[in-house]
Amino acid sequence: MIQILPEALANQIAAGEVVDRPASVVKELIENALDAEASRILIEFEGAGKGLIRVSDNGVGMSPEDAALAFERHATSKVATSEDLFGIQSLGFRGEALPSIASVGRVRLTTARGEDGGRGTEVAIEGGSKPVIKETAHAQGTVLEVADLFYNTPARKKFLKADSAETRSITQVVTQLALARPDVRFQLVNSGRKVIDTLPAEQMVYRIAELFGPDLTRELIAVERAEGSLKLSGFISSPVFTKSNRNIQYSFINSRFVKDRVVLSATQLGYSHLLPRGQHPAIFLFLTMDPREIDVNVHPAKAEVRFAHQQEIHQFIMRAVKDALRDNCKAEGGSVEVSEPLPAVQPAPGFQREFTPSYPAALEESRVGRPAPAGDSGECPSASYSAESWKTLWSDPYKNKPPVETARVEAVATLFDAAPRPVSDLIYSDFEPLGQLNQSFIVMQGARGILIVDQHIAHERILYERFRDAANRKSVEIQSLMFPLAVEFSPAEAAAVGEHLDWLKGLGLEMEPLGSQGFILRSVPAILKNQDHQEVVQKIARTLGEGRGKEALQDKYDEVQIMMACRTAIKINHSLNLDQIRKLIYDLEQTEMPFTCPHGRPIALLFDMDSILKKFHRK
Repeated sequence: MIQILPEALANQIAAGEVVDRPASVVKELIENALDAEASRILIEFEGAGKGLIRVSDNGVGMSPEDAALAFERHATSKVATSEDLFGIQSLGFRGEALPSIASVGRVRLTTARGEDGGRGTEVAIEGGSKPVIKETAHAQGTVLEVADLFYNTPARKKFLKADSAETRSITQVVTQLALARPDVRFQLVNSGRKVIDTLPAEQMVYRIAELFGPDLTRELIAVERAEGSLKLSGFISSPVFTKSNRNIQYSFINSRFVKDRVVLSATQLGYSHLLPRGQHPAIFLFLTMDPREIDVNVHPAKAEVRFAHQQEIHQFIMRAVKDALRDNCKAEGGSVEVSEPLPAVQPAPGFQREFTPSYPAALEESRVGRPAPAGDSGECPSASYSAESWKTLWSDPYKNKPPVETARVEAVATLFDAAPRPVSDLIYSDFEPLGQLNQSFIVMQGARGILIVDQHIAHERILYERFRDAANRKSVEIQSLMFPLAVEFSPAEAAAVGEHLDWLKGLGLEMEPLGSQGFILRSVPAILKNQDHQEVVQKIARTLGEGRGKEALQDKYDEVQIMMACRTAIKINHSLNLDQIRKLIYDLEQTEMPFTCPHGRPIALLFDMDSILKKFHRK
């Protein structure tokens, strides 16, 4: 038999969608305070939010009539018509949060307006029962307390996580909202202990520094782009600052925090091949757009959104991130600085800062196009630099290695307890080359310390950008094969190669179909003339065969160019003289992204001067 549910039960069912844990309550109450134009918000909780949650604000407050209506389902001051719904700019609008919260906890609301002269209203309600309303003294603003959350729904309480996890979730919610509104002071207190206390900030970077510390802000790159009604601003981390999770990724749309796959995917693609596999940047991005072009009403907790023009948004964000990364690499010291500026870079005494490279042909001919030596497969290693691997590298740098032909460098890593840090904020020409370490790493000195450059991945970055730019200009130098090569592929690979013959020709790989699954290779890029051509085109075919969709295909195009650059770059265990080193460093500094290789590995690591001085007890 069909029957209408009791109102209290209906509210508890709604609470299952809106209020699934203490952090959800905190979020709804803070959003109400922000909609009430509060400039100070105090959040207090006990027992991981299950015992008590209290949110106090200095917003406009409510009249006695509005305070009574606040706990009625679908009672809201935010929308009145369907047009309002599709142009919503407030954080809350459904009128479901307070009745849902009141149905699963013991709630007391105390509120007053400025014009009420200190006379306020108190509303008490337990488990969805009839509210008790009385007059009370209260300053302007609102205090809302929720005690014994889920006391009457033990089944739901059973599914809550450990207290530590629920506490972290509350802290995360407050962090999200504090980032969304840097102009508002937020205080978070856990059982009497202050966890967060932010001051109103004129600039977003100061709010980030308050919440995450100044060390992170030094790795941030500003993002700013506007096209029509779209505007994107905020910060992303340099490619050398990454995490194995997305815990420092915050995206906002019209000041509303959302974990939107379109924004996150576009941001990750904007980094392209600058990040190691499985690593994620820190992001603080704020997208402003016409509210009529976005639907925030597709998720009970408004955690997801739907765009009217999703592809346009995706491309806009991806271009903004790409441009910010490229512009930062072109700038001197492009990272954001807060509180403690980086030390000024001065040329070290005893060497000439400026020089004009002689462009020795020996560097271009020394290894480019030659097969890898025995023991060196030529494959690109994974992007992983651990502290342990650096300790191993430095522990006995000359063991089982041929003598270095250029300047000898003593093993100095025992001076340091910690691994050197990747860099993204220096100028290579501020450092003077000293020589090589193990015929694999270039060692340079400067005012900021000792710089170690991986010669293989530095050259790989140079060659990748040359390949890419030459392909874009269709000006690749081609080597025709005296004896054309017949190559067979799998059906899927043959289909992929056939589909991209024009693009491959632009890379210098001219191929013609031969039968159902075969092709004749007639030319290769000149830089690959001494490589195993069959192996190269087989790998290219496999790579292209994995592409799906336009964006994935462009990613595969990049992978092909990266593979070609990796195979032709100078390898480890290869001697370079000082002129060749200078030429390599000069060319590296001209690239768009001189601090990471196309796979996302750091090109240079810095032993900073402060660490050296402290180790010798000189500071």
